[in-house]
Amino acid sequence: MNDQAQKLRELAQKIRDERDRANLIVDPGSAHPETIAKPEAKRDIEKARLLRRDPNDKNTTKHERATKRIASAGDVQAYRDATKGRIAAVPAQEQMAVETPRIPRILSEPAVRTSAAREPVPTPTRIIAVSSGKGGVGKSNLVANLGIALAIRGRKVVILDADLGMANIDVLFGINPKYNLQHLVDGTKSINDILVNGPESIKIVPGGSGIPELANLSDENQQKLIENFVDLDEEADITLIDTGAGISKNIIAFILAARETLIITTPEPTAITDAYGLIKVLTQRDIGVDIKIVVNMVSSEKEGREIADRITMASKQFLNKHIDTIGFIITDPSVNMSVRKQKPLLTLYPSSRASKCIKEIAAKIDVPEDYGLSTGGETGLRGFLSRLLER
Repeated sequence: MNDQAQKLRELAQKIRDERDRANLIVDPGSAHPETIAKPEAKRDIEKARLLRRDPNDKNTTKHERATKRIASAGDVQAYRDATKGRIAAVPAQEQMAVETPRIPRILSEPAVRTSAAREPVPTPTRIIAVSSGKGGVGKSNLVANLGIALAIRGRKVVILDADLGMANIDVLFGINPKYNLQHLVDGTKSINDILVNGPESIKIVPGGSGIPELANLSDENQQKLIENFVDLDEEADITLIDTGAGISKNIIAFILAARETLIITTPEPTAITDAYGLIKVLTQRDIGVDIKIVVNMVSSEKEGREIADRITMASKQFLNKHIDTIGFIITDPSVNMSVRKQKPLLTLYPSSRASKCIKEIAAKIDVPEDYGLSTGGETGLRGFLSRLLER
């Protein structure tokens, strides 16, 4: 028995030497392991098989088949199966160490570009007119703070004060502009001369009394005015226009030129009636104008929804016009305090109840799908001015 064990040890050492030469012993660090045996190694393995063969062993044939697979294909796992339990007499540290060959990793090919990267297409400025059926409902205050809320959300905002004779956006921001819209209309100043910077990098076009003169401008001056406003397209994602209150010709012209409007009302019966009257006039002039309702100075969300529902249901029933409710603003003493201090509410009291309501309205307005939509004809500020001058 000892002689047989000694022979097995010697043969195992010889096989290891031969496998080293034949590259049969797999190097775990090799990226390309070889598993093809040379003829000399095949003969030595066959000799080992004959020495270990037991004529009385019923599994001998199975053992031979497995060994042949090793010699012909380098199947290491088959070798382990074939010799399992047959070299127990050999100390474990001297047994033949055979490593399982590693499968070379196949690197995936880099993705092939099928088309060149496209430059993002700039969208035209979105124009929203903010109006009301009567004064004193907080329209200008909403415009100022809504502009800040949209700017906080990452939008570039321009505010155009078009409230004829009652322009006060500059007062709410606590600024004293040197020039205003009238200087632009009469051609003495450019749009860059009259622009004023506000909080959160918003741009403000101060109002003046020159709006009624638009209809009397020559074709040349009208074109110059359009070109001035077109320069703002690069300055803004969205332009908020603070119109006057009521249903005068100029107010209707601004709203229809913008083609998207927020109408502000309060729970007061007169404010509700006048808001509905404005909706009626706009619908009769252009059924396609996009109208949204904001209810200001409500005591609760429930009251705000009830007021909005009354207006939207009446519009649907009597005008066949669908109107969206965009939000409500709860009565908050911090609003009056901010006006007295000539500071925007969102700057002075950003955590107030009214500020939170305005931020929610901004979130509902700031829907990506609503930017760049065609409103019929030209878009952006060029389209707005063209439609305004035609009326």
